[in-house]
Amino acid sequence: MQRFFSEKIVFRLRWIILCILFPAFYIYFFSFNKFHLFYLEQIQLFRFSSDYFQAFHEKPGEFIFYLGEFLTQFFVNPYLGAGIVTLVAAITCFLSHLIFKKLGINAFVLCLVPVLIIEALQSNHLYKIGLTIGIILALSFAWLYLRLTGNLKRYIIGGVAWFLLYHLSGSFALFASLLAVLFEMLYFNSKTKWIKSLAIILVSIGFPYLAWKFFYLITFRDAWFYPFPFWGVSRMPLFAALLVYFPVIISILSVYKQIRKKEVWVVPWNYTSILIGSLVVIVGFLFVKTKAYDPKIEIFLGMDHYVQTEDWNKVIGLSKTYPGTNQLVIYYTNLALYKTGQFSDRMFDFPQNGINGLRLKWVRDEVTPFFGGEIFYHLNYINEAYRWAFESMVAKGLNPRSLKRLVLTSLINRHYEIAARYLNVLDETMFYKDWATQYKTYVSDTAQISQNKELAGKRHFLAKHDFISYDLGLNELLQEHPDNKMAFEYQMAVFLLNKDIANFAANIYRLKELGYREIPVNYEEALLFCMTYFKKDLVPDGYSIRPATIQRKNDYIAQISRCGGDRERAARELYNQFGKTCWYYLHFAEQTNK
Repeated sequence: MQRFFSEKIVFRLRWIILCILFPAFYIYFFSFNKFHLFYLEQIQLFRFSSDYFQAFHEKPGEFIFYLGEFLTQFFVNPYLGAGIVTLVAAITCFLSHLIFKKLGINAFVLCLVPVLIIEALQSNHLYKIGLTIGIILALSFAWLYLRLTGNLKRYIIGGVAWFLLYHLSGSFALFASLLAVLFEMLYFNSKTKWIKSLAIILVSIGFPYLAWKFFYLITFRDAWFYPFPFWGVSRMPLFAALLVYFPVIISILSVYKQIRKKEVWVVPWNYTSILIGSLVVIVGFLFVKTKAYDPKIEIFLGMDHYVQTEDWNKVIGLSKTYPGTNQLVIYYTNLALYKTGQFSDRMFDFPQNGINGLRLKWVRDEVTPFFGGEIFYHLNYINEAYRWAFESMVAKGLNPRSLKRLVLTSLINRHYEIAARYLNVLDETMFYKDWATQYKTYVSDTAQISQNKELAGKRHFLAKHDFISYDLGLNELLQEHPDNKMAFEYQMAVFLLNKDIANFAANIYRLKELGYREIPVNYEEALLFCMTYFKKDLVPDGYSIRPATIQRKNDYIAQISRCGGDRERAARELYNQFGKTCWYYLHFAEQTNK
């Protein structure tokens, strides 16, 4: 016979479970998703201005995103970000508990299932917390509707609340209407329940039509379905599951209560129910961690975050943990290698994908301009950096990263009025106001720019002549400024990655002009290859190749000779010892890139 716990113990058990579950929820987002949250903050910009606020009232359902962006701005702090996501999930759990309790459904685990679904949804780096706020508003309406037991009061207050809900949350009002119909049919259960339910359905269907026709400038479909994210977004079946969960559970258990003629459906607290509930939670967490959470995206977004903070060693550290290859990861790794002075020595220590790992080809989408413009700023190709930042803002909307880059490039180009406009936008924010105030001093007193090492340094490399380039513009940048060391190293990388040894050899003389004390390791390896191929000495005057590199080359030749003409065997046997050399790339790149 099962042992049932006393009410006092049950009360304590509930609090113990909550005190374990929600801290675990917080730790999950703080430890495993903080870069997801950082990224969400970087692709939106909450502003304290009447124009910004007004824009969220031009379309039903936009206001939840206003609240969502207000909360998302705090994701700039990982502690606050994880805390806000946890708080939103806890509110959903609490509202679920109130609704189920009012309906006579007493099963604690049922309140935890929405939390697990929200956890899975928020693990997606594109999921907007405003959608969860829409769920919260709809559940708040449902709870209010249940509390209004008097018919007249329920229809008057509920009707006003529904119209307000439609304006604030759009299609979430239809979700609330579905719950209201279920309450009329299964909870209030009056003699006129069919008429009342039909009236709710007609209002819910009819008012969006009137809104489309007379009140809002929206499409016919948006009148009913915005902002439900059911089109063109991955993982949104989970969101549909969250919506379906409440009406399905309410319908099944309410009907069961009526069949069994029970006023309350209770899951007793005993060892069996606790075990089953624990298994549900554990399986839910495992699903989130293994299916909804993408560690590869978290690693890349971590690299992206450290690129913005210019913590280049952490960029390289995360790159080492990335499983497999990814163009964006290679692109950021190469940039970090240059910034740490390792690019020409260790480029082949990391996976390469030809010149595709040096830059992103231009594509007019939301991803390419946002990430791809980084290289141009560091190469001192300032006009191109401005263009990519502007295109990113067009694609994603106002965001702090693009605005800051537009400010910096405008100041470098002496376009002070343009910089001031972007600074005024940032001045309306909470977390970028101080940054804007600092850079406004350069607009009001332009002479101070010479004291800013970054801005003054990049002004030195401004182009003196106009040019158009459909790539990185390395030739043009070097023609304008032969002392542009980054442009030189990236150009040499282009030659090596394209296996263009003739042009590599033709440009090796620049080492002396740029003040290199010794030949970088990868250049030594390439030079030995070139000298064997061209049968002449190509080492610049004043430099020599390290004996260790020469010995390594002899070992490489000896081992490759032992493989005869079997290219696949050679690629396999040489990889462990020589896979991180320029020679291996020149010989076997087409196999390592498969």
